[in-house]
Amino acid sequence: MAASLAIKNLSRNFGALKAIDDLSLEIPELAVAAFVGANGAGKTTTFSVIAGFLRANSGTIEISGEDVRAYRRRGGRMGLLPQDVQFYDERSIYRQLKMFALLEGLSGAAADAEVDRVLELAHLTEKAKEKPGALSRGMKARLGVAQALIGDPPIIILDEPTAGLDPRMLAEFRKTIDRLRGRSTIVISSHDLSELETLCDYVCMIDHGKLVRQGPLREMLGASSTVVYELESALTGVEDIAEKVAPWKVRLLESNKLEVSFDPREHKAADVNAALLKILLESGAAIRNVRSERTLEQSYFEATDKD
Repeated sequence: MAASLAIKNLSRNFGALKAIDDLSLEIPELAVAAFVGANGAGKTTTFSVIAGFLRANSGTIEISGEDVRAYRRRGGRMGLLPQDVQFYDERSIYRQLKMFALLEGLSGAAADAEVDRVLELAHLTEKAKEKPGALSRGMKARLGVAQALIGDPPIIILDEPTAGLDPRMLAEFRKTIDRLRGRSTIVISSHDLSELETLCDYVCMIDHGKLVRQGPLREMLGASSTVVYELESALTGVEDIAEKVAPWKVRLLESNKLEVSFDPREHKAADVNAALLKILLESGAAIRNVRSERTLEQSYFEATDKD
């Protein structure tokens, strides 16, 4: 599959600090991609260079095979939600979204139709006459997503779009992404890796400005490295269990939920399960459920050698 976004040997320095350090990655056409990294890893700086807010010290960026500068010069569209997006407090939501639509080159009638479209996608139609100052933090995040969708751009970059969203708003955000899936390439940065795991089908992980891993989500998760045991009642003696199964890591998720993590390159889930079931049953524990899983968070920690 062709790359919608290709970054090649990109670097950006702030004095002696290398915010982006020879970064190369590719995101396939029409992917919903997670852009994962800790604070200071270079995610927002990379987005700023892609958007043209910052100039790279070296390297190139291509959108569907075209240099990003040439892409922007010819009017190629790119949706962007910055991390700290700001809006005009004196203008209604409708008026400022229409301003963005006009800046995209849409005519008056087409601009009105486009504003109506993105308001509906972001579930903000009922708030169209309100001003941003009257919105909650979650509503402002949805407004940011709405402005990023103006013009139906082929690539959409969202920096922390779910920050401040309550569970209901998160569910609505997922529906918005699902409506866009297959129409645009979407790149999402968030510290909520469980949410990215739900939303995305491709992952790029960076650390200290460098790419450490990329690929389809299913490959990132790979073989299971965690087994969770749900019991009928609270479990005691966790320290004794941990000693018996070292070097596997044991912790209580809840009073009746035991998580065992291991290196899938050295141990098999079936062997871990056999050992733990024996220990738990001998202790008299009643087991309600056993599930085997691996999370994006674990994959990130493995890629960056973080405990």
